[in-house]
Amino acid sequence: MITITELELVLFIGFAVMTFLYFKARGEVSMHRRITGEIFLRIAKGEIKVTETEDGFELEPTAKAK
Repeated sequence: MITITELELVLFIGFAVMTFLYFKARGEVSMHRRITGEIFLRIAKGEIKVTETEDGFELEPTAKAK
């Protein structure tokens, strides 16, 4: 029969949680890059106009937008 110590059990659970959090963060970064790239593409095509406000920036559709 295979025995496992408490330390090995805690390490196994810890590594499983860290692996889950890594893949979750990696997915969120991928989604952020995709959305940001889409916005930059629309700005480059002239479909979105960027205007500066007091608090930051505002995106407005232009007449060229579909």
